Amino acid sequence: MSLNELIMGGGGVLLALLTIIQIVPIKINPWSRIARTIGRAMNVEIMDKLNESEATDARYRIIRFDDEIRHHVKHTEEHFNQIMSDIDEYERYCSTHPAYKNSKAVMAIENVRRIYQKCRKENAFLV
Repeated sequence: MSLNELIMGGGGVLLALLTIIQIVPIKINPWSRIARTIGRAMNVEIMDKLNESEATDARYRIIRFDDEIRHHVKHTEEHFNQIMSDIDEYERYCSTHPAYKNSKAVMAIENVRRIYQKCRKENAFLV
């Protein structure tokens, strides 16, 4: 038996085995896993751009919220909670992407947190 016959025979058996495993209702889905892995590899650059865009949008919302605070605009507790979530998302992205310019929102984040603590202490949220 030649090497070519072994490879072709083994390849056919492997193909049949993977197909049977895919069809049988068990939790192992090799074709789905292979397709998912290939899809992730192809889309990694797109996903990175989307994550960067989301971080930039969060930074914009944080800076705008800080600007509103500095102009004495009152906010509800829900609005503060949402901006705190944006801060968490933004800081998480910055910690995992050191090349991303983070210095643009540091003071705004500090001010938002300070005012948030003050509003919680004094119960001074917009109702």
